[in-house]
Amino acid sequence: MKVIIFGPPGSGKGTYASRLAPKLGIHKIVMGDVFREILKEDTPIGRDVKKIYDAGGLQSDELTIELFKREIKEPEAAKGFIVDGFPRTLEQAKALKKIVDIDVIINLILPEKILIEKISARRICKKCGDIYNIADIHETIDGIKYILPPMSPKRLGVCDKCGGELYQRDDDKTEVVKDRMKVYEKQTVPVIKYLTGKVPFLNIHVTRGPEIMVGKIIEELGKMGLK
Repeated sequence: MKVIIFGPPGSGKGTYASRLAPKLGIHKIVMGDVFREILKEDTPIGRDVKKIYDAGGLQSDELTIELFKREIKEPEAAKGFIVDGFPRTLEQAKALKKIVDIDVIINLILPEKILIEKISARRICKKCGDIYNIADIHETIDGIKYILPPMSPKRLGVCDKCGGELYQRDDDKTEVVKDRMKVYEKQTVPVIKYLTGKVPFLNIHVTRGPEIMVGKIIEELGKMGLK
């Protein structure tokens, strides 16, 4: 099965990709991780990527497409894959159909109000990078009930895994999150519109925690004939 996962900032793309991959027996590809690994390489590509990264620029469509093509040809991806972080532009979306046939795009949907609450409550360990969330959300919006329990540490401000200090990233603060939402609307929504009708979509309203929603997604994939 070949899957792409879409969703706005804070919707849980990484979490769902990580949990779905082993259950579906497919390989997880996170394009952000691919670029972070290249940043560590003392190679011409690594140096070029680092230069753009340090300047706060966006990596080129050409390079991103080539890296995507490389990742899906890896032996681990032979039985299928789930991709987080591609395509992000119209050029990448147009290239996608020429590269590989995607079975389904899982599109995670959450209201902006809840996304801001979730992201603003995210806490990360300074030592090991483990992620927690202190938001306990019980809200009804447009007739849809959202019950999203917290993923809190056992001790406030302390990582369960290594005992490190938990902190809030600057780009997880409310005012920055709102800007990230605007970027998503401008950049990713046109990609979704372009791919609609060209690739099967599974739109999922994330109304509960991952322990419930993962099963729901697999159930819906089964209804589409995908297992």
